[in-house]
Amino acid sequence: MVITICAAALGVVAGGGAASGAELVDMVVATVGPEVILYSEVLDEIHPLLVNLQSTARSREEFERERDKAVREALDQAIEMKILYREAQFAGMQVSDEAVEERLDKIRSQYRSSEEFLKLLEEAGETLSDVRQRMRKQIMAITMGVRKRRDFEREAVISESDMVQYYQEHLEEFIHPERVRIRRIFLGAENDPESRAQGRARLEALRNEILNGLDFAVAARMHSEGPDAAEGGLIGWVSRGDLVPALEEAAFALNSGELSPVIETEFGFHLLKADVREETGQASYEEARTKIEPLLRARYADDRYRQWMDELRKRGRVRVLL
Repeated sequence: MVITICAAALGVVAGGGAASGAELVDMVVATVGPEVILYSEVLDEIHPLLVNLQSTARSREEFERERDKAVREALDQAIEMKILYREAQFAGMQVSDEAVEERLDKIRSQYRSSEEFLKLLEEAGETLSDVRQRMRKQIMAITMGVRKRRDFEREAVISESDMVQYYQEHLEEFIHPERVRIRRIFLGAENDPESRAQGRARLEALRNEILNGLDFAVAARMHSEGPDAAEGGLIGWVSRGDLVPALEEAAFALNSGELSPVIETEFGFHLLKADVREETGQASYEEARTKIEPLLRARYADDRYRQWMDELRKRGRVRVLL
């Protein structure tokens, strides 16, 4: 089958400056059993990346090197998607019309109008039916891949000794920066002077009650208008750069157990309490443990997924011709 690649794709394949009216004959770059993957299909997937690469590459050699790398990665992904789609079919997976239409609506919204979208489809020689069919296959393939990774994560057996070993061998990953465990009471206020004065007065009075013995967490649950009110105003551990400048300055001026002055921002008034203040240091194993277990499960799942995919590629008679 001979198909000509569109002029836009031809431009990036050639590295720009394609002659007007030039044509590039399409070719089969891989087969998955009886199915073929065309060069044009791969280019369609990476066309935005190639356009960006044209403007950022420092030389033609760099462009060609990065283009070839992108093409091979996209081809590998296209092979995987065909294999996953076939597995989804074997598993009897179904995709609702609503899911397909939702995905189509997201793509259609990227264009100025439905008419423009339909015109571009027509110029590409496609119909809405073609697009829906392709999207259904993509959704099935992606869903199958996600399902298998989750299955592999669930089957992983991560022992305490595995986690301790990882912690000991990767101590540098668990060094925390200077940080403060912060609670907050927030009262919103409009921009007019009267609302501002009332908001500040309310929070100043509440601050005095806390200084005289009212528990900060109780006060937050009763009075705070922030999303963290139900948790006693607990924002959690914050490092520099996590908060807006006014709140960051106040938070890192506090020592453990201290209460900030009332802080004004454009949204209203804030009162902070530092539960704990820590300088840069090594996170304990107990702190790191909550991150290590999902990390090891994901690593196991990645390994099993690649093994599974390699087996499917062999059984699926994959041939790469590029």
